[in-house]
Amino acid sequence: MIFKPVSTVIATALVLGCGPKNSAETGIDAGASSSPPTVLRDLTYTPPPGVDAGMATLDLFRPAGDHTSPLVLLVHGGSWVGGDKSNFESTLVPWWNAQGYAAAPVNFRLSTRPGESPQVKPRDQARDVAAALGWLMASADEYKIETEDIVLVGYSSGAHLVALLGTDERILQEAGLDETQVAAAISLDVHAYDVPYALELMEGSVVEDNIPSIQHLFGSTTEEQLEGSPIHYVDGWAASALVVSTDEDPEVEGTYGFVVAEAASHYADALAAAEHSVTTLHDRTETHSSLVMGFGEPEDLTTAAIEALLASLRR
Repeated sequence: MIFKPVSTVIATALVLGCGPKNSAETGIDAGASSSPPTVLRDLTYTPPPGVDAGMATLDLFRPAGDHTSPLVLLVHGGSWVGGDKSNFESTLVPWWNAQGYAAAPVNFRLSTRPGESPQVKPRDQARDVAAALGWLMASADEYKIETEDIVLVGYSSGAHLVALLGTDERILQEAGLDETQVAAAISLDVHAYDVPYALELMEGSVVEDNIPSIQHLFGSTTEEQLEGSPIHYVDGWAASALVVSTDEDPEVEGTYGFVVAEAASHYADALAAAEHSVTTLHDRTETHSSLVMGFGEPEDLTTAAIEALLASLRR
C-alpha cells in the first residue's frame, strides 16, 4: 500500500465548493443519469452459515445499458439497532447511479437495545454485509457488475461497519472475497473506530447517555471492545479510507462535534501511521442528520470529498 499522509479539512462556509465538480475533472460520464436505472428490489443474499435469512436482502440500482458497472455497497445507520436499506433511495443512490455505479443498499441483522440479550453484535452485522457483497460478486455476470474497485459507504453506525470491513480482511475472506477487491471505505459520521477511546471521549459529553448502549453492543471489557474496533486491525491490509465527521465546535470538549472529530482524527492517525491512504473531513456546516439529506447538492463538501477520492482511485 502506498503511503499517503492523512489529509484533514475543517470545513467552513469559506471553503464550500472544494474538490472536482465536473466530468472532465473526475472522469465521470456526464450522461450516465440520462435514463432511469434498472431497479431490482429485495434480492435475497446468502447469509453467513447458521444465520436466519430474514434480514438478508438488498436492492440493486443499475445504471441503464448493457455495460458492466462498478459497485458501491451502501450500509445504513440506526445505532446498530434500527434503520433500513430504503434510507438511501432518495439521496445517495441517485448520485452514485449518476456517476455510473451500480448501487446496492443492504439490510442485515439488527442488534438489541440495552436490557435485551445482545445476540447480534456489530461484528456479526459486518459479517452479514460481507456475505451480501460475496453473494453479489458470485452473481456479478448476471447483474452486470464489476468485481474489482468496490466502494463501501456507511452512514452513522453503518460507517463503523464499513470501517471494520475496510480493515479486517478476515471478515471479507470468510465471505469468499479477496480484500483487494475493495478499493475504498467511506465512513460518514460515527465515533466507534476505537471503542475504548470513544467511551473516554463520551464521558461528560452531550452524548454521555449513550455509553450504556455502546457497552451493551461492544462489551464491557477493553478486549471485547477492541474486537469490534476498526483501529484494532490497521496493521494489516486496509482499503483507502475517507472519514467524515460533522457538527459545529469541534474544538470544544464535550460537544458532539468534538467527540466525532477527535474519534475520526485518532483513527485516521492510526491508519496513516500504518502507511494506509486516508483522508478526513470535518464539516462544521452540517449536522449528523443533514449530512445525508444534503448529499449530492451543489457545493456539498462530503460529495466533493467523495468525488476527489474517486478521482484518486482512477489514477
